[in-house]
Amino acid sequence: MPILETQNLSYVYGENTPFRVQALENVNLSIEKGELVGIIGHTGSGKSTLMQHLNGLVKPSSGKVLLDGADIHASKAATYAARFRVGLCFQYPEYQLFESTVYRDIAFGPRNMGLSKEQVDERVRRAASYLEIRDTWLNKSPFDLSGGEKRRVAIAGVLAMEPEILILDEPTAGLDPRGRAQIASLIENYRVSTGSTILIVSHSMDDVAETATRVLVMDNGAVALSGTVDEVFRDAAALERHGLDVPQITRVFLSLRARGVEVRTDIYTEKQARRELIRLFKKRGVLQ
Repeated sequence: MPILETQNLSYVYGENTPFRVQALENVNLSIEKGELVGIIGHTGSGKSTLMQHLNGLVKPSSGKVLLDGADIHASKAATYAARFRVGLCFQYPEYQLFESTVYRDIAFGPRNMGLSKEQVDERVRRAASYLEIRDTWLNKSPFDLSGGEKRRVAIAGVLAMEPEILILDEPTAGLDPRGRAQIASLIENYRVSTGSTILIVSHSMDDVAETATRVLVMDNGAVALSGTVDEVFRDAAALERHGLDVPQITRVFLSLRARGVEVRTDIYTEKQARRELIRLFKKRGVLQ
């Protein structure tokens, strides 16, 4: 049984008004436990609206969201419980930091779960370790940290609630390449360490190619494409029809092929590119 599923999920903004917008239309998807699913799509495709449905922040106009097979809107208690089991981290979460210390910010969620002081402390320190937040930071003001450090603290605040499913909306947005790579690596390490299910909403095809085990492409409020990274990204024409592009590194190899260089074009990550270039250089006698 999927850990998370939607059945004919639809949502309308501004129903019965001149500003009516069909944000989601008959979305059917299933997420298996332990997956890291990348959700991509152009602005206005329905990605963020879908994410807000998955932990009960928004109630469907029609259709269902099922968590372990149970409707999260079956009762108020079910919806409340779902919001702790499915953690949602919004884009630029550091803008939501407000406590006087890093420790108190990370502890905010666990405290609201009614946990004891000892349990809260244990969760704060465990979440901090996942995001490589040093003990010396915990008594600092979060506003004394760099942008990337603040991002890690904000994500740790969601992890401290220990959700079974973690949803991250553009977790690397606005960071420099080093910061993006660090956040992506820490998220993947967290998934491997805990077995948690992770959904990442992103505009960055490169980030999704590096981390995801499966990709969903949203367009006009529906799932337009679904499959492995290779299945989705190898069809550049289909991505372009849905307002997207292949990763930049793929374009480099497509350009090399167009210039007569015999390289593979199903290259989506730096690791793949490195292996392919080494193969090419060895073939040409540049490397032994």
